Amino acid sequence: MFRNNNMISECARLLAYSKPHWKMVILTLICMGLFTLFIGAQLALIKPVIDHLIKGETVRSSPGTYSLQEKRYSRDMVSSLRQKTATRIKETTFISKLEKLSKKITSSFTLIGILAAFMAPFIFAFDYLQTYLKNHVMWSVLTDIRNRLCEHLLPQSLSYFENKKSGELISRLTNDITATQFGLSILFDSVLLQPMRLLCGLGLAFYFSWKLSLFTFVLFPLVIIPVLIFGRKIKKYGRRSLAHLGELTDAMREMFTGIRIVKAFKMENEEVIEFKNINSRFFKRMMQTVKAKALNAGTTEFIYSLGLAVIIIVGGYVVTTDKITPGALGGFVTVTGFMILTSIKKLAKCYGNLQESLAGASRVFELLDQHPSITDNPDAVELRKIEKDVAFKNVNFAYDSIPVLRDINLTVEKGQIIAIVGESGAGKSTLLDLVPRFYDPLNGTIEIDGTDIRLIKRDSLLEQIAIVNQQTFLFNRSFKDNILCGRIDASSEEIEDAAKAANIHDFITTLPNGYDAVVGEQGVKLSGGQRQRVTIARAILKNAPILILDEATSSLDSESEKLVQEALDYLMKDKTTFVIAHRLSTIRHADKIVVLKNGCIVETGTHDELIEKEGEYKKLYRIQFET
Repeated sequence: MFRNNNMISECARLLAYSKPHWKMVILTLICMGLFTLFIGAQLALIKPVIDHLIKGETVRSSPGTYSLQEKRYSRDMVSSLRQKTATRIKETTFISKLEKLSKKITSSFTLIGILAAFMAPFIFAFDYLQTYLKNHVMWSVLTDIRNRLCEHLLPQSLSYFENKKSGELISRLTNDITATQFGLSILFDSVLLQPMRLLCGLGLAFYFSWKLSLFTFVLFPLVIIPVLIFGRKIKKYGRRSLAHLGELTDAMREMFTGIRIVKAFKMENEEVIEFKNINSRFFKRMMQTVKAKALNAGTTEFIYSLGLAVIIIVGGYVVTTDKITPGALGGFVTVTGFMILTSIKKLAKCYGNLQESLAGASRVFELLDQHPSITDNPDAVELRKIEKDVAFKNVNFAYDSIPVLRDINLTVEKGQIIAIVGESGAGKSTLLDLVPRFYDPLNGTIEIDGTDIRLIKRDSLLEQIAIVNQQTFLFNRSFKDNILCGRIDASSEEIEDAAKAANIHDFITTLPNGYDAVVGEQGVKLSGGQRQRVTIARAILKNAPILILDEATSSLDSESEKLVQEALDYLMKDKTTFVIAHRLSTIRHADKIVVLKNGCIVETGTHDELIEKEGEYKKLYRIQFET
């Protein structure tokens, strides 16, 4: 029961996304209903056609060719029809009037044919409209879900993305969305249309023979029970399959991203083996889903075929006992087979398919239900400009309960250049990641002009900070677009001025398309120094009062480092600057050097002061100098 309620709630949540398109949904339902009614009306013509055929045979046959048994059968059939007609007239005047009208408009094959032809364009029109409209709604809803996912995921904290495999997120945004799309198509097709066809079919079946119609209700529990059993298995296995598909997507992403390493270390065979193992696990899970779906479909087909056979046998018996006309039986069998049993069969199949699709939808909903861990305080204020300082007060931080920073106390005056040094893993980058609130400290505060940054609106905080990392990232777009990341409303002249200050303008102008030239995926068409200078141009364009440089000149050749350092010198003018640098020679002129060890500040001072102390800084400097 709980699982079924869960399924209903997930379906309701999917359908809730169609609320902005409610007018289109109503039009879709109207067109579906009219299409179903016209189909039912055409099927209702089967009864008079068969009755006219039998009546025509009776008229054309000469009396001498009739056997006594046939004459008796004919008289009994007519008598039976009169009795039934009289009974129906007594029961309801509406049905009597309906039958009289029906007899008038179906009194000949010509009128029946004209009536069928009259319905044909309406069937075409409403079939086209309901197909177009339901797909319009479905794709609109799918587009809204994609947009909502993008809007919801990007504001998540940095720790969220660090704890998630990028391949898994990509899989959820592609494979799971595809599964959700399939679920929407089922909801807006089978779940909405088939019940209409089923109700219409039941109405016609009762019109032809209410006694036989009651018999069809026996089939419902025979179909529903196995469908519920297999449907649960399909959803469980489908969810596991999607999880393994996420692993497969992540493996492919990692393989292609690190293709240089794969080639350099001859890891092709190892990567292929790893890929095959993951693919094999996905195949096994997928086959469990396929098995459950096949059992569900096979059981439904068996019950459908068995039910149709039983109806024909029972119907034949009823005809021979003169309890129904051949035309009514023909119409009943056709409606039962074409509308009732077919609708039941499709609903049974769509239940299994819907369960599989909801496995993807539930994974999408998990992303939508994830709330950012770092949000604005309700009383947060705007940070207009920085007047005084940035202060760390008793700051502690840990990754998953592993301590990284301990009791950090540091004050940086406006316009100062502060260098952060220490061995690898000392917590240098983590310390600076706290300033733009990529993370929040476990204890203590970081204040700007005396205000805790957790009480500052994050958007306005980030407007005051520019960051240049060692790992440069460029979008697969033009130079202009990549530099515009610094300030989206900048003019072409401002972009060029920033590029000149970053020593990249001359290179850009040598390219055929200039600033419109595409840099390639992650700037693959550029050298390391060129990529770094583009990111510096981005920071120069932003012109933020706080600057964070995280090993911005490491891994560069001498010529590139010189150009980058010149650009950085221009960028750091009149800025409160935090610098992380492995090359200690590049920070000798910093206003203050902070030495971290095991997450604690062990020394502070200028270069000369720290050299005289013969402490941790002198040790690091000596090791690097000797190297």
